[in-house]
Amino acid sequence: MNILEITQAVCKNVGLDVPDNAVANTDREYVELVQFAKETGDECARRVDWAALRATATITGTGSNDDFALPAGFARLTIGNAVSVAGAPVRGGISQDEWFSLTPIQGTPRYCRINGTASISFYPYPALGQAVSLSYVTKNWCSNGTALWNSDSDTPLVPDDLITKGTIWRFKRKSGQDFSDYLAEFEAVLTDLAGTDMRERSPWQ
Repeated sequence: MNILEITQAVCKNVGLDVPDNAVANTDREYVELVQFAKETGDECARRVDWAALRATATITGTGSNDDFALPAGFARLTIGNAVSVAGAPVRGGISQDEWFSLTPIQGTPRYCRINGTASISFYPYPALGQAVSLSYVTKNWCSNGTALWNSDSDTPLVPDDLITKGTIWRFKRKSGQDFSDYLAEFEAVLTDLAGTDMRERSPWQ
């Protein structure tokens, strides 16, 4: 479903007239629905490492003790061996005090440190041309490569059913209506879909 279809589905559930356009619609209710759909996309991307949001990147050493820029849209590293050199894992999660106690040297990276969502540093720092592999989750959940709706044809990379349900409970809450059942349904579906998103099927399924 694209954002227009999601908005139309929400309208049928909350008693609004079904619109012919969504993103460019200036009527207050539809502006709110598009915003609530954006907020739901942000929440879904924040809470689950969806397969569709996983990406890889290669960082190339400069031969200097540099902070290397993280990919655009970087949200967080994936769970597991997210950073590696020639298949060997690079350990993260060391404290700031531990990091700053290390004397910079060049070599094969064994440790890394994420600096917010902007850059990553390595110890030892990689030689010129040495490749470091990065597996991460992007925050850009929309088909247009951002976390915003730009046109009615844009589709979410997270499950569209969640965008619909999340938009409904947000609209109900804003309107002063009871939204508890709708929120509970959203949470239940989120749990179900998150639990099966990356799961391999058993041989007998």
